[in-house]
Amino acid sequence: MHVVIAGGGVAAVEAALALRDLAGDRVSMTLVSPRPDFVLTPMAVGEPFSAGHAGRRHLEALADEIGIGVVAGAVTRVRRDDHTVELTDGSELGYDVLLLAPGARPVAAYGHVHTFAAEDDPTALSGLIADLEEGWSHSVAFVVPPGVTWPLPAYELALLTARDVRAMGLDDVTITLITPETRPLDVFGTEASDAVAGILDDMGVAFEGSAQADVRAGGHIELGDGRTVDAQRIVALAVLDGPRIAGVPRDENGFIPIDGHARVIGAEDVYAAGDGTTFPVKQGGIATQQADAAAEAIAARAGAPVTPQPFRPVLRGQLLTGADSPFLRRDTADRHGETAEAALWWPPTKVAGRYLGPWLVEREPRRQGAPAERSIDIEVPLEHDVPDAAG
Repeated sequence: MHVVIAGGGVAAVEAALALRDLAGDRVSMTLVSPRPDFVLTPMAVGEPFSAGHAGRRHLEALADEIGIGVVAGAVTRVRRDDHTVELTDGSELGYDVLLLAPGARPVAAYGHVHTFAAEDDPTALSGLIADLEEGWSHSVAFVVPPGVTWPLPAYELALLTARDVRAMGLDDVTITLITPETRPLDVFGTEASDAVAGILDDMGVAFEGSAQADVRAGGHIELGDGRTVDAQRIVALAVLDGPRIAGVPRDENGFIPIDGHARVIGAEDVYAAGDGTTFPVKQGGIATQQADAAAEAIAARAGAPVTPQPFRPVLRGQLLTGADSPFLRRDTADRHGETAEAALWWPPTKVAGRYLGPWLVEREPRRQGAPAERSIDIEVPLEHDVPDAAG
């Protein structure tokens, strides 16, 4: 079975690693990527503050390691009738099964402000930090726009900026976080939200929630309910638009509809995973879980002894603060969630992928003399009642 994986990001790499492990030589794979490298973009937010590094891993090295082909380009059209994809250079590639992991497209929500996207040059925020250091600006607002986006980078930008401002002894700088969320990072549950609220307060970051921000000229921000904020510098996250691949079903925003096994609804032999799907949470860990569900389903079709399990989202995230960076976790069935300074998953990578995490750790430069880390992923279903003390 020939599987074409379209994309070079988190979901695509996770799917390739999972499918090779689950299906072995029952499948051949071709990875179609517009970039030659895999970049862990969630770490890019820390680069302007020397608090993280996205890093690059050559996809050709991955290809050699697990025995797959790599083609430079992106899928522009899927011809489902003859199981063929058309690429940006005009070439074509046939498939038995297609896995789409193109990601979403970042779009600026406002004009005349800096739009942060993880794919941007990490030095793009250097001007903001220099302005604060040199006293040219005394207020900055980080804005999560209404629409489809992932809010966590705005919190990281605000907290990392606050850390730098505090380290420089600048007491006259006002930092504000503006977001549609009612409570800080409430997608992670009440426990994590309370913890993040405490961190924002400790670092002197003002929180403006339930805001449908409308950024006007001159740094004036209307929050939609009579509240206003004025800031000399504004940094906004991008909103996300779907990939809009010709020949692939999509919703009104261009996102690809999938079922619980990551099969594209209305498209035979086509799967999808990651930010380009209709699942509302756009986050790397969620993308890897969708990729795992797709890999299980494809491996089973190829004859591997695998029982495909439906995608069951568990949200895992690490909040970069420049100091203690808490780990946040929430099963979507649990409204409380949990938070801890110690890792809540292993290995403790920024993106918690079953295959991607160990793959990244194995390629990290090791401290001299440090032992090699090895881990085994263990899941034990606890479906029975736990006896009480008497029983």
